[in-house]
Amino acid sequence: MWKIKESEHYIFHYHENSYAEQDITNIIDMQENCYEYICEVLDVKLDKKLNYFLCNSPVELGVLYGDNEPCNGFARMPDEIYAVYNENIKCIGYHEDAHMISYNTLSRPPQNFIREGLAMFFDRTWWGISNFVWVDYFLKSNKLIRFCDLIENSNFFKHSDMITYPLSGAFTEYIITVFGIGTYKEFYKNLGEDFNLCFQESFGISLDEAELKFFKYLSNISISKDIIKIIEKKLEIEAIN
Repeated sequence: MWKIKESEHYIFHYHENSYAEQDITNIIDMQENCYEYICEVLDVKLDKKLNYFLCNSPVELGVLYGDNEPCNGFARMPDEIYAVYNENIKCIGYHEDAHMISYNTLSRPPQNFIREGLAMFFDRTWWGISNFVWVDYFLKSNKLIRFCDLIENSNFFKHSDMITYPLSGAFTEYIITVFGIGTYKEFYKNLGEDFNLCFQESFGISLDEAELKFFKYLSNISISKDIIKIIEKKLEIEAIN
């Protein structure tokens, strides 16, 4: 049984006596702010409210997803967002909202690399560290994956999301910064199965050329030793789990 509270752009569903119920006012404020920013950046309007389900645990979310695989958040067309919200996990913010808003107003491209890239562009960080810093670390550690190896969805999921998510987000931010949000939106809306052709037609350069320019840009970023230690510690913990 869900309790329900509506805001301007959402219908929030949560359990009685849950952390979500306790924090529902703050959750609503945060998501409405995220919603407004996403719509302003993409210059879009959604003609319906989003249903936001705040779950107690990753296990509960896995059951609702349908495969019983624990997870922290997902978006389901046409208008549902599911997120874990408890004492230790608060999976709210831009990510799933960016998915749902872009899918409903622009398109849902075939490639996970692009879909997650736009969501991560709005997140800006992965585990509190800039997407660009993660990618620069992997690049200078010779652990980075070539873009051409991530366009196929089957390949995208073969690799750790600790690499694929920050990489897709940082590259998306780079492309939007260089070519403009308008050009990127047209690319996003019209993207089909022939990714390389669509990319070339949209931006006037090949994916390989864009990748090279992106890596040159990253070469000018410096990471403090303290941040490197934090990244390596997180990678160590992830490897153990």
